[in-house]
Amino acid sequence: MPNLTEKTLAELREMSAAEIRTAIAGYFSPLSKEQLIEFEMDAAEFADAPTVTTGEHGILTREQTVRDALGDVVRVEKTTNSYYENGVIDEITTVVENASEDVIEDKRIKHYTDKQPEGHNVLTVVLGPRDTSAVTAPWHGKYWHLINIGSQASLWAVEAPAQVLLDLHEELWSLSPIQTFGVLGVASARSNVFLPAAVRHHTGMSVAEALARRDRIADYMDGLGMDTTDLRAAMDEQAQMVGIVHALGYEVSQLWHVMGR
Repeated sequence: MPNLTEKTLAELREMSAAEIRTAIAGYFSPLSKEQLIEFEMDAAEFADAPTVTTGEHGILTREQTVRDALGDVVRVEKTTNSYYENGVIDEITTVVENASEDVIEDKRIKHYTDKQPEGHNVLTVVLGPRDTSAVTAPWHGKYWHLINIGSQASLWAVEAPAQVLLDLHEELWSLSPIQTFGVLGVASARSNVFLPAAVRHHTGMSVAEALARRDRIADYMDGLGMDTTDLRAAMDEQAQMVGIVHALGYEVSQLWHVMGR
């Protein structure tokens, strides 16, 4: 409340109890009922308990209503899950409606269990050489040179069809220094096309090879004086990308911001 928070502790101690009560009343008197509730609860939105249905493999539907402080509906969030026969999640569909039941968000996340289909653009971060003149795979789409890492490697962001990126990853994996800076294969933080191990599967890496590759990258970055704790703990491609970004002193959101995402 500005009429009191702007005062120093000494000034507050100089005030009488009646003066403090008057100041508090003066702050609250113009507030509406809704504003008073929000102040008391320290929140402007309140979610009802979700309604959930389950099936053989897990949650089928989840619906939750979000209300304002007076109890009026702000939006309704509905999520539907489908599953493969083996119980692995197939699709997650989320629909958000406003109080008038107009759809304000409609999102579908597809989880693939096999090779990714062509035609889906993926925004991914690649660890590759600083000099890409030896790369022959087509770099269709957009790409950004983000951050240099020492004298050998750089982070690149590439947005291209999934199959193009998988082929690019495969070629980078074989470039010198072999199987070290060849590729940082990631499940893109801005796409649902790649599985967390899509690049490993495409390049034919075993889990042991992938983890050894991770450790070689970490060794190189350790030599540059970077903290690779998160990188060494990474167990999939997405986590590797985050670990390298953290070692460089950045957050992933900063990379997307550089690209205007």
